[in-house]
Amino acid sequence: MASRKNLKKEIGYVIGELFTECMIYTELVPGANKKASDEILIELMNIENEFIKRINHTEPGNAKVYYRKLYKDFDESIVKVLDKMTKLKK
Repeated sequence: MASRKNLKKEIGYVIGELFTECMIYTELVPGANKKASDEILIELMNIENEFIKRINHTEPGNAKVYYRKLYKDFDESIVKVLDKMTKLKK
């Protein structure tokens, strides 16, 4: 298991990259749907906050199982956001 500090950094990095991608789309693409991209940005911030809180307050018990579930949930959340971003660009 990676340290909590490194895990938080990785989550911040992934969210930051997606946030930047969405901002670039909003600012540089003519006719971009700003309302939909703003919703995606808010969702990204909520995802980051949720997972940082989950890392800070690890449930007692088997840590390995807890962090596997956390990774899985984070991946699923990111895939959903990526799907929304893909639909936004069509």
